[in-house]
Amino acid sequence: FPSHDIILEYLTTREFTSPSEFSIFIEKQAIKRGIGCLEALLEYCEEKEIEPIAVASFITNSLREKIRAEAEEMNLLKKTAKLPL
Repeated sequence: FPSHDIILEYLTTREFTSPSEFSIFIEKQAIKRGIGCLEALLEYCEEKEIEPIAVASFITNSLREKIRAEAEEMNLLKKTAKLPL
């Protein structure tokens, strides 16, 4: 299996120039295919034959929050308290 550093180098130099670009790609794939961001991220990792942990540093806070909300809705994570808007 390739090392974590090699995978990050590949993501950075071959496909994406920044975490922001990677996260936008995942979000656009989710919208385009009508699926959640979590599913889009997992499908990307499966397609590239990499472990999801290998791309963790390429996930922006915005995408991380969307994935967290999806996981909470699917009862994969305990719901966090939210302030009323």
